[in-house]
Amino acid sequence: MSLTIIIISYKSLEKLEKCLSTIGGNFKIVIVENSNNNKIKEIIENKYSFCKVIINDKNLGYAAAANIGLKDINTQFALLLNTDTFIKETEINEIEKEIANNGDDFALATPIYDDLIDFSMNNEFDKNLAKSELDYKETNNRKKVEVVKGCSLVINLNKFNSNQIFDSNYFFFYEEIDLCKRIKDLNENIFVFSKIKIYHGNASSLNSNNNDIYDNFRNWNYYWSRFYYFKKHYGFHKALIQHLSKLLRFFVTAIFTYLFSKKKFKTNKYRFLGLICSILRIKSSKSNKILETTTN
Repeated sequence: MSLTIIIISYKSLEKLEKCLSTIGGNFKIVIVENSNNNKIKEIIENKYSFCKVIINDKNLGYAAAANIGLKDINTQFALLLNTDTFIKETEINEIEKEIANNGDDFALATPIYDDLIDFSMNNEFDKNLAKSELDYKETNNRKKVEVVKGCSLVINLNKFNSNQIFDSNYFFFYEEIDLCKRIKDLNENIFVFSKIKIYHGNASSLNSNNNDIYDNFRNWNYYWSRFYYFKKHYGFHKALIQHLSKLLRFFVTAIFTYLFSKKKFKTNKYRFLGLICSILRIKSSKSNKILETTTN
């Protein structure tokens, strides 16, 4: 077998089991649980003999968790999944056929799914990564692109010199954009397997009681990661010039919305905090502690 499946999980046993139920039991699966919840390990490994669960002491973020899982495999290719991505055994078999047919001519690939189509055409992450028009009706088996989402990635490990595939400085957001940029800079290929269709839930099963906390977390981490990405690839001064107007706008908007719109205030507050922390080189892994102390 040329492929090992890796699933990144965070306290999401229900979603994890739904994901596993569609895959079947014919593949080796490594699950990285980004918490110290040993109960999840016990339940999954007892119920699914083909799964190995790695428990982290705490939430290390997506990139660091993915690197831990990738270190644990000995196949050339890894299929990295989120728990809200649903892929059938037949679709994984089709991915293996694509790998067998095309060998080492790509570093990264993904099946096609609804929000990838929108993402590929409308992404505003980096203007130097070309937008691509994708279509479910595509007649070719695959299409070359420059950027893909991170919820379902086929990674050719032979294309990388180290087990640190992802930059673990990212906690949430931009880790796959960074990977795509590095692959482009190496003149390697990224493909979408146009005839292999899967479903991505796009965090739709989040508990509504936690929506506000999750929004704060997303706003903080998005702008932390955005600044770090541009600093890494284009230099600190260019990144600072590009983000100064956003920093000022978030600060001013937070002040003016403080009394009459709690939601807008928090949105701009956490965007400002994430951006200023990135500029000041405060690690993204600190986001949970910062959020805990600034929830009021």
